[in-house]
Amino acid sequence: MALTRGTKIALGCVFAAVFAVGVVVLAVFGAAWWGIGKAKEATAGFVADQENVEKDLAKANANPFTVPPDGVVQEDRLVKFLAVRQRLHDEVYVKHQAMIEAQAKKEKADLGALAKLPFIIAELHAAKARALAAQGMSETEFNWLFRTVYGNLMLDGMARSGDGTTVAEADRASLKAMAEQAEKASEAAEANPALSPETKEQFRAAAKRAREEAKRGVEMTKALDVPPANLALFKKHREEILKYTMGGLELIPF
Repeated sequence: MALTRGTKIALGCVFAAVFAVGVVVLAVFGAAWWGIGKAKEATAGFVADQENVEKDLAKANANPFTVPPDGVVQEDRLVKFLAVRQRLHDEVYVKHQAMIEAQAKKEKADLGALAKLPFIIAELHAAKARALAAQGMSETEFNWLFRTVYGNLMLDGMARSGDGTTVAEADRASLKAMAEQAEKASEAAEANPALSPETKEQFRAAAKRAREEAKRGVEMTKALDVPPANLALFKKHREEILKYTMGGLELIPF
C-alpha cells in the first residue's frame, strides 16, 4: 500500500531532519567519543544501580527472536517496539532536546555539551534496558524492528517516482524491457537470410546474457521491496512512529 503524497513529504522532512541533526551531533560530540565501555566506566556514579541495568538486559535478551523470512512485522510486536521508543523519547530525548537543537545551530563545539555526552549515553542505556525488559523484547528484535520500520518507510516514502512506481519496480521493468529487446533482435536475426550463422549465434548469445542479467537483477532488487502488510501497519501507527523519531540521539550507540 503506497503512502499518500503528504505522508511521503512528511517522512522526507523527518528523515532529512534526523540525518542533518545526527551529523551535527556526531561532529559536536566526536571529540568526546570514548566508546560504550569507556562511557559506562566514566559514568559509573551516574547510574544508581548498574547491576539492575545488566539484569534488565539479561531479562530482555532471554526472549527468543528469529527474523521473519518474509520481513513482515506483527502488530503486537510493533506496539511493544513503540512502547520502548516512547520511553526513550519521554525519559531521555525530551530532557536533552533543547540542548541538541541548540548545538545544531552552533559552528563550534560546546564544551558543556561535550561533558554531558557520557551521562546521556548512560541514561539511554538504562532507559532502554528497563523498557526492553518490561516489554519482553530482546535487543536483537528491537534493532531489527528499528531498521525495518524506519527503513521501510524511507524506501516507500522517498524512493518513488512521480507515477508512484518504486525504484525496485522501475529497475525490474527496465531489465525486463532490455531482455525482451535482445530476444526480438535475436528473432529478427534468425529470420534474416542475409546474416551468417556466426552472426546469428552472436545474437542468440546476447539474448541469453540479457535474460541471465535480468534474472540476477530482479533478485537483487527484491532487497528494496517493502511488504504491503508492513506499509499498511506502519500507516496505521504513523503518528507514533514519527513522533518517536529522536534526531541526533539515534546515532549515539547505547
